[in-house]
Amino acid sequence: MQLTSYKILRRVRDNRRGVAMLEFALALPVVLPIGLYAAELCNFGVRQLQLSQAALTLADNGSRVGVDTNMATQQIREVDINDIIEGIRLQTAALQLTTNGRITISSLEMKNGEQWIHWQRCVGLKRNADYGSSYGNEGAGGIAGTSFKGMGDGMAVKSPPNSGVIFVEINYDYTPLISEYFVSARKLKQVASFIVRDNREFSSGITNPVPAVTDRMTCDRFTT
Repeated sequence: MQLTSYKILRRVRDNRRGVAMLEFALALPVVLPIGLYAAELCNFGVRQLQLSQAALTLADNGSRVGVDTNMATQQIREVDINDIIEGIRLQTAALQLTTNGRITISSLEMKNGEQWIHWQRCVGLKRNADYGSSYGNEGAGGIAGTSFKGMGDGMAVKSPPNSGVIFVEINYDYTPLISEYFVSARKLKQVASFIVRDNREFSSGITNPVPAVTDRMTCDRFTT
């Protein structure tokens, strides 16, 4: 009887068939959260990159568009603004950027030697003040002694004389891929700016000749 019991215990001792399963069961509570956290961080980083690229593309396009005039200058039109906005809608379709966020496009220029936001256009459903421009609204600046010195955090972006800067702000609601336990839902923000490339005619701002548009993307509207 003792010999039989000894043989059984020895077989149990030498049996390795459940070792991998046991190790997996012990490691799973540690490895799984780490893996999920890494996946969430990657998704968060990808979202930031996508928003940054969208802001850069929009600012770049805004600095290039326009129609030639008889004075060898270019004028930017409402239809041009609508075209670059439609482009960013298509580029960020998977993000639903205009549903989950808001875009502000500003033309930063100089007026009477001071920085000035000549015009702004916006698109997106978000209405909270946190989703609008963080640096000023249309018409800000342009007066001697004004506190408005440019746009952006830290060293502010400024327009050079006789030129302009297209400054883009994107505010977007981030939704976690897996759970808020790893990375919480939050508002993401990206900005970008480009100096206007061509000899743009700045005094008239945005014109609306034929083909005229009726749905001007002014910042008092909240649309997708």
